[in-house]
Amino acid sequence: MARLVLGNKWARASKGRPWLHRILWRTEAMLISAGLRLCSLLPVDRASAMGRRLMTAIGPRLGKHNKFKEILQIGFPEKSPEELEGLVVAVWGNVGAVMAEYSHLKTICVRQADERLEIETPSSTWEYRDGQRPAIFVAAHLSNFEICAGAIRKIAGPVTLVYKPLKNPWLDERLAKYRQSMGCDLLSSEEGAGALLRELRAGRSIGLVMDQRHAGGKSMPFFGVMKPTTLVPARLALRCGADLIPVRAERLEGSRFRITFFEPITPGDPQEPEMERALRMTSAVNRLFEQWIRACPHDWLPMRLAKAKDPQSRGPAC
Repeated sequence: MARLVLGNKWARASKGRPWLHRILWRTEAMLISAGLRLCSLLPVDRASAMGRRLMTAIGPRLGKHNKFKEILQIGFPEKSPEELEGLVVAVWGNVGAVMAEYSHLKTICVRQADERLEIETPSSTWEYRDGQRPAIFVAAHLSNFEICAGAIRKIAGPVTLVYKPLKNPWLDERLAKYRQSMGCDLLSSEEGAGALLRELRAGRSIGLVMDQRHAGGKSMPFFGVMKPTTLVPARLALRCGADLIPVRAERLEGSRFRITFFEPITPGDPQEPEMERALRMTSAVNRLFEQWIRACPHDWLPMRLAKAKDPQSRGPAC
């Protein structure tokens, strides 16, 4: 979130100057931590509303504003410039609400979970309830995506949340504490597939978001362009016999959410090579993500996509 708001200009300015990096990181961590402490003093709905108003005003003045607009134009080419501008402003509002809610993750997912989380599962006899077996849960950057981990912990037992560490170690530590307050263990995405495998074998489910570009991923269609996409969740599911379960977060009103657990993605013909089945499963997840994002584009955090004007990046529509 920090880079999202502050951009990369300061990082470029401090290149080759480690001492300046440390000063800027500490300053950044202090400012954002102070804002989060202020939010923690307010009731959760007021904090969320304040964050929304603040980022609605500030976001359009940041460098990321045009980047967001470029990405949303790829996904929604039918929208007029005026509609796109309004959509990006609404996206900033959700970013502000999510940032303000970090200091209230425990309230939303633990203390007031029964009134703030509306959880829907495929059936009342869902076998993952109460941690009867571990699974791999995948989500997109929709609504407050962090809430998904708390919902998984509430109904499916022990869960390890996979996250991408921030470059700022002080801010990374602060956000880790908020995430752990939901009752989840944390695992850096830099640990690799072996660490995830150990978590599953220990009986812990895994939760991660996977709509981002993944540098080491397979190029797959997403909103009509080819996006490097991780196959790790699907391949782990196949190797461990665990189910790959999509999870959708929707904001209802204020800081109340609907978390929907979908039927597991089927692995297909067991006679097919593992790579082919992993590709099919990941493609099915991407198609679901597209449906969710098209339904609530204002709640999506637009991550990088290949540029539409690049003919090599264009792929078949999902």
